[in-house]
Amino acid sequence: MASKLQSILLVCILVTVTGSAGTVEQSNPPPLRVGLLPSLSTERLVTLFAPLRDYLQTRLHRPVILLTAPNYETYMQRAAAYEYDLYFTAPHMAALAENESGYRRVSLMNRELRGYVLIRQDSTIRTLHDLQDHVIAMPEATAIITILGESLLQEHGLIPGKNIRVEYTPSHNNAIHALSSSKADAAIVSGGIYDATPPDKRAGLTVLTKTKSLSYVMFMASPKLPEQEYTDLCKVMLQFTANGPGHEFFIKSKYGDMGKIQDKDMQQLQPYVKLLHQRINNK
Repeated sequence: MASKLQSILLVCILVTVTGSAGTVEQSNPPPLRVGLLPSLSTERLVTLFAPLRDYLQTRLHRPVILLTAPNYETYMQRAAAYEYDLYFTAPHMAALAENESGYRRVSLMNRELRGYVLIRQDSTIRTLHDLQDHVIAMPEATAIITILGESLLQEHGLIPGKNIRVEYTPSHNNAIHALSSSKADAAIVSGGIYDATPPDKRAGLTVLTKTKSLSYVMFMASPKLPEQEYTDLCKVMLQFTANGPGHEFFIKSKYGDMGKIQDKDMQQLQPYVKLLHQRINNK
């Protein structure tokens, strides 16, 4: 199903760029391939990132194709194979791509990344300790929010597979749905994604506590991108600001604003790159 959605997504975007399916004309330069972290459903990703796609097409004078993957592991594999020119990803995955695949820094979303521990408003759970012997829904095991969430739980003596049960879901939205539909007793998801979730999807839910914070999601450029194209891309991306052309996007996404990636952002992520490696290898 995910593969089918990927194909539909690509066809729809090519129709947008060219005007009709099956009549794609060769362009020079070729389309810019933008990878989108599969943290949301494909439909929501396309809707959310449409303003950025349109902006890049206008500013760079080239078609832009939005791409994603069925899961985080496949997404990282495709990035390592340089299937994306612009790679939008979680911070620990961005650091991994820089360390091992030569991806270069473009920009980041300028807000803190923090996980929210959610419960239902009618729940009897009042503290993290009350989660013992309960089911907690989270995104995939390699997600940075899941890593932060499990670290928080372990600090309070809650060990997955021992005195709590973790249900990994394909996306943050799925984790929220598992909680709201009573398939889980709690959920740990991205604060940014939760804040941007429509009110009707958050009805009856509340935030119990939050994880520690890190730098937010990042845009990285493939090392295969020519130098001038990389320079131009960095320039226009950093101009896509909340008080400028990115106004609509940032209001809807709750991503804060566009900013530069600093050395300190990457340095704080190195321990999480090691944890990411462990989780990939344990699969």
